[in-house]
Amino acid sequence: MMALLWARPAHADDIDVQVSQLRGGGAYKPRLAAALALARSPDGRAIQALAQAVERDSDASIRRVAAIALGRQVNAATADDVRRRAIEALDHAARDDKDAKVREAAAAALAAVSSAPPPVFVNVGPASDTSRKAPEDAARKLERAVKSAVRRSAPGYATEWPGGLPSSTQLTQAGSQAFYVAPTVAVVDIARKAARGEVACTVTIRVAPWTGKDGAERWQDSKVASASGSGKAITGASDADIAGGIRDCIAAVGEELTARQVVPFIKKLATP
Repeated sequence: MMALLWARPAHADDIDVQVSQLRGGGAYKPRLAAALALARSPDGRAIQALAQAVERDSDASIRRVAAIALGRQVNAATADDVRRRAIEALDHAARDDKDAKVREAAAAALAAVSSAPPPVFVNVGPASDTSRKAPEDAARKLERAVKSAVRRSAPGYATEWPGGLPSSTQLTQAGSQAFYVAPTVAVVDIARKAARGEVACTVTIRVAPWTGKDGAERWQDSKVASASGSGKAITGASDADIAGGIRDCIAAVGEELTARQVVPFIKKLATP
């Protein structure tokens, strides 16, 4: 959400006004502006207002902005009661929000702010495209799909770590096991038939134990798995329709492959 980077920092004497705007139930734009401004403040009032917005705001985009903000704001310096309020709101949204994007944002934020370290951290690396036929943003969409599938199919596993990727020392201190997952768009085939387009895609995902950011991937042949899956999408014949079909095909295959093969492999290795 680049908008978070553009928001003007909230000054202490502005916070009460922005809290009032966010909670007031007025027009969308003033509420969004207030949420973006509060997202830049570590003040407890800002965090509690955003927690309330995650639970109660009528607009899904504002609930999502608030959830992302909480994931970045809450840290070791946050007061215990404020942290508990944020965790409560994020937990409720991750389970029960009617919007899938809000649920995903809340789940990621919850993992980031939870006081208990995750038992398993899954470092999903940047997706690559060896097919050279996918739209520029398709690899990024695959990466997001894999992260989402990990969180859905393995409750308690984290794909985000507070403050960025952990070192091997941090993993050891937290008692967390870690794995590196490398998704790739391997094949994209396109066929046009009259007014219809057909897209076929193949995704591969490699997974192995990971030792932290200071140890790179360190693939261990005895513990490495590579999964592959394929799918098809029927679209219109225009370039835009074809591009959309490629994105959808890649994301769908990536999600299913992660849930059916990658996560079970990780669970097997992570079992004591």
